[in-house]
Amino acid sequence: MGERLKELRKYLGLSREDFAKKLGLKSRGKIENIELGRTVPDDDFLKLICTTYKVSYDWLVSGDGNMFMDDDGDAQAIVDSVMTGDNEFAKKILVKFAKLSEEHWKQLEEILTELESN
Repeated sequence: MGERLKELRKYLGLSREDFAKKLGLKSRGKIENIELGRTVPDDDFLKLICTTYKVSYDWLVSGDGNMFMDDDGDAQAIVDSVMTGDNEFAKKILVKFAKLSEEHWKQLEEILTELESN
């Protein structure tokens, strides 16, 4: 995984420090330790990398598939990020949306269409 992280960082043209900063880290040490195989990141940190850089989780963890997510993978990463985050209101909203009936989805679509036209 360390080699794939390094490959990603190089592909993006980022130093370890810049890569780490965008993830909210204060120094490059954690990135360096992962790249050199000194540590294995936990799942939450891997998801943060995937969400931040729109990287495929499967590719990062196992090398399977493409480096970057397609649109469906991006949506899944966003849902995963919200559901594992601290924002309880956002979690409730996603759960409510998941339970909407087809009729309610149509109503929502009408509301959004109306808002876009104003």
